[in-house]
Amino acid sequence: MNLEKPYVISVYALLRNEKGEFLLLRRSENSRTNPGKWDLPGGKVNPDESLKEGIVREVWEETGISIVPGDIAGEVNFELPEKKVIAIVFDGGYIVADVKLSYEHMAYTWFSFEKIIEMEELPDYFKDFFGRFASENKKTSGLPF
Repeated sequence: MNLEKPYVISVYALLRNEKGEFLLLRRSENSRTNPGKWDLPGGKVNPDESLKEGIVREVWEETGISIVPGDIAGEVNFELPEKKVIAIVFDGGYIVADVKLSYEHMAYTWFSFEKIIEMEELPDYFKDFFGRFASENKKTSGLPF
């Protein structure tokens, strides 16, 4: 009998405003995973959709924002009590739109890179991702942080 946890594939989007701040969503207190913690927009990919279709759907469902996903910005791997998650993070581009939260989240805000790295209520795997993202992109693209 295989007692290993199943893997699921998730997708997330880095969405930035005109100031270069990143959109984070605060998960509902009733969430099964990471209740009350901050999160990037995204979630599980359905079996019948591509990764890009999944991130477009997830961002729309969670924020009411329509995106055209860009390149893959990185990846995140983490473990939850009942599964292991392989997450692909897409560059969602710059957003000039109102956020309309779904029932899954209770708040949103735009955070600077410096604030994100110091956040207590952001899962460590996303802090690690942002650290790697900054290190890899400061050299090549001059992204505003």
